Amino acid sequence: MYRICKWTTLIAFALALVLWLGFGGRAEFVARESGPYSPVVYISGWLALLGLIAATIMTVGFFGNAIGRTVKRNAIRYGMRK
Repeated sequence: MYRICKWTTLIAFALALVLWLGFGGRAEFVARESGPYSPVVYISGWLALLGLIAATIMTVGFFGNAIGRTVKRNAIRYGMRK
């Protein structure tokens, strides 16, 4: 799961950055006061959102595992308190 989220995050952010900067998404977004924009702007936004979601899942999983290991280690070390 960690590997899938890591690569999804990296690829999504890279594609969003290429579309945003390389294909004129930023220039179009800045030049217009309001939409509708071309698909480049929308696709790069959705890809960036996908990257953020994957990074959030990866972070929650990492800290959840770390907290779980700490709880187990403390339960063994100090015993279960009632």
